[in-house]
Amino acid sequence: MIATTLTALFVVIAIATLLTFADCWVRGRYAFVALKRERALVKAGFVPVVEAEAIRLRQPDRIAPAATRSFARRIPSRARVAA
Repeated sequence: MIATTLTALFVVIAIATLLTFADCWVRGRYAFVALKRERALVKAGFVPVVEAEAIRLRQPDRIAPAATRSFARRIPSRARVAA
């Protein structure tokens, strides 16, 4: 009974592994063909357009609170004299 259960378990794991490898192979093949097509288009002089969903907007830099105060923006008196 234990041997049959272990054999069935190994068979299920082997089938799942083969299906995973097949899926990865199909996805990899599709990605490789797409890259070859894009490479041919770039060599021909076309510029690929990035879809809007693929563009990630950069977050604006946060300004430190001390830099926004009026006294922090003033030029020091020594710098004014030297200029």
